[in-house]
Amino acid sequence: MLYNVFMSQKGGVVRMKINSTTWKLLGYAFSAAPGAFVLGLCLVRTIKHFDRLYLTVAILFGTSLISDLFWTRRQVRRLAASQTAKKHATQFLWSCVFFSMLSFGLGMAVSSLVWLSPDFMRRFSVIFWGAMTGIGIYPVCRDAKRLADASGPSQITSVPGDHDKK
Repeated sequence: MLYNVFMSQKGGVVRMKINSTTWKLLGYAFSAAPGAFVLGLCLVRTIKHFDRLYLTVAILFGTSLISDLFWTRRQVRRLAASQTAKKHATQFLWSCVFFSMLSFGLGMAVSSLVWLSPDFMRRFSVIFWGAMTGIGIYPVCRDAKRLADASGPSQITSVPGDHDKK
């Protein structure tokens, strides 16, 4: 089994076991982020200098972003069978949407730094959005772990007649 190591608030090390379902969910969550980042890059360039190439790329990556989010929703809804898993699935999907929004903001900040003036505020914006995107990884991982645990085999109940057999 693979482990992720986190530092607890009391200074000790907490190990979180990550199974294949969690890795699959993280793959779904992080597949939309590059599309959002490139969409942010192209959108600022298109607004500043109307260029058909960047507009076309922005439309393509925007379509990719939307389809990735709908694909993630479809796969997560298949996984959620119980009420608890449905609750965690909804939370995970919102985490995916907000992580994509953070990636979009980072793309816009990087684009404004590169194609506009590289002054202090634009550098600060890149640092801010980079930090927010880095911080946004934790809730996605946490919600993926919760959903994987809620939809795992431990949540499956046995048939009532199975306990009586010896």
